Amino acid sequence: MKKMIALLLGLMMLMTCATALGEAEKASMGVLKVSKAFDIRYSPLPNDYQLSITRQDADYIHADIETATETLPRMDLVIAFSDLWEGTEKLNDVSEEDLEAVRESFREEYPDAEFSFRETAYGTKLMLVTTPTGQDAYIYTIYKEHEIEIHIFTGLQQDALEEADIERVVDFLSNMDFVQLEDE
Repeated sequence: MKKMIALLLGLMMLMTCATALGEAEKASMGVLKVSKAFDIRYSPLPNDYQLSITRQDADYIHADIETATETLPRMDLVIAFSDLWEGTEKLNDVSEEDLEAVRESFREEYPDAEFSFRETAYGTKLMLVTTPTGQDAYIYTIYKEHEIEIHIFTGLQQDALEEADIERVVDFLSNMDFVQLEDE
């Protein structure tokens, strides 16, 4: 009988610890509230990166993603509602013609930009835009009629972006959880 009570008490303690760890993990995640469309939950950023929102209104978010490590790139995150993408769930759903229009918008600023595509762990298509100088790159996608763009640029002590810098951002986007809000 004593062994059974000890076993039950041990199980209860394990369950309490697991619940506390789960709550701590939830608390360490960041949340961006994107108008009344959806929330984005993200896990802690790597390498002591900090996300700070510099502007937010009903249809627009701008945030800086920076680290004190001068050899790592800095980033800007922009999430903006666009009537152009009305009814569009994700970049995966966009026609080749519309993708070409997006490419053209980048070519206006960077005529020699190169384009490739990546995919997050959840299967969301990402357009990667790299500049010939190697000092700028953009990752662009669409979610629920919102354009999501991360501008990656060199750190203060960095000559050019490396492939690992781009992969770090793809991993960050892969860890974002887009949570559809339920109708009220």
